[in-house]
Amino acid sequence: MSHSLAVLGGGNWPPRRRGVFVAWLSVTAAVCIHSNTYAEDAYAVRTVWNEYTESDLNISVFVFRDANRNGTYDLEDHPMSGIVVDSGGVGQTASAVSNASGFANFSMSGTERDVEIKNEGTYRFNVDVPPHWSVTTGNETQTTRFEVFPGSPADMVALPAPSLVGLAPDLHIEGHTTKPFTLSVTGAGALQQAVCDEGGNFMFPVEPGDWEISSPDMPRPRQIAVVATPVRITQSWLLQEESVGDLSRIEVTFDDLQSEGVLKIPSGYAGLRWTNFVMTHQKFYDPEGYRNGVLSGEFLAYNGSGHPADVSREKPFDFLGGYFGVSTLRAEGETLIITGWKGDQETHRENLALSALGPVYVAADFRGITRLNFRTAHYWQFTSDNLSFRLN
Repeated sequence: MSHSLAVLGGGNWPPRRRGVFVAWLSVTAAVCIHSNTYAEDAYAVRTVWNEYTESDLNISVFVFRDANRNGTYDLEDHPMSGIVVDSGGVGQTASAVSNASGFANFSMSGTERDVEIKNEGTYRFNVDVPPHWSVTTGNETQTTRFEVFPGSPADMVALPAPSLVGLAPDLHIEGHTTKPFTLSVTGAGALQQAVCDEGGNFMFPVEPGDWEISSPDMPRPRQIAVVATPVRITQSWLLQEESVGDLSRIEVTFDDLQSEGVLKIPSGYAGLRWTNFVMTHQKFYDPEGYRNGVLSGEFLAYNGSGHPADVSREKPFDFLGGYFGVSTLRAEGETLIITGWKGDQETHRENLALSALGPVYVAADFRGITRLNFRTAHYWQFTSDNLSFRLN
């Protein structure tokens, strides 16, 4: 004990080292006292609730892609990124863009001044609906009242909080042909007829469901299912003379290679050779199209660095179709060129405009090819999901 006391009192230590030790002991004691105080305060029960917190908090409008168009956010749906929401109320207006999780955030506070919502009153929130999209929840514009509420996280509350907003694309069947077709589309209790325009383009507005397309210029009527996205029909699809069973059909979703991040797709995946295709989790990159382009699961694929990408096989195979978009709103309307090759001979070609807001389904039916090439006209990344093949 005397030895310990001697050490604490300095003992035989040199004056310089004794000073260092005493300073260390003082700091340690102060830290311990502070830590105990902090621990007590950290778990203290709050008893005064009418004092201002003097902080801010986000209030959000959640935007989602309503896949089944039922006006309810359910398991089939996905958050939408890149949607502009405007707010207006007492004193100022503001805009926000929905983020990777679908939230358009507006800061609010009853005490802070550097926020979007800082005054009591009624505020309006309006979704800037993209062209060729519709609101399924009936609330393109909604209002809510904000009131100061001391003691809440932001000293202000919304009564009620803004409701979520569902969007769905206006559905249609479109295509391009070099032949002057007169087409009939039958389904959902409706019959439509149209003649291709001078450029060989056609488009029918449709509802979800099974549709039959026929023409005197087609070898046979064909059926197409319209589900959650617009459909692009290729000339190859229109002109196929015989039906082939789907016994060997495979669907590539990119959800079974890894659980996160990004990965160069290896050859052999789904029995095919992949060149310059990369798969990624929908939230790995910031631009909107990587999230909005997902059809199923959480993964999709894109062309590395925006350059051409191939799918190939020594033995001929069929490309039945898939879902395609563009990676960012900065490239909205970018053109995707899909070509099918048998050996050195080009046998199929299709051009289509892409969107970062959501994919379009391409009904291709490219048969007997050994290489499938994808490239964009201006070298932006396209996105792809749920590609279907038949391996003969």
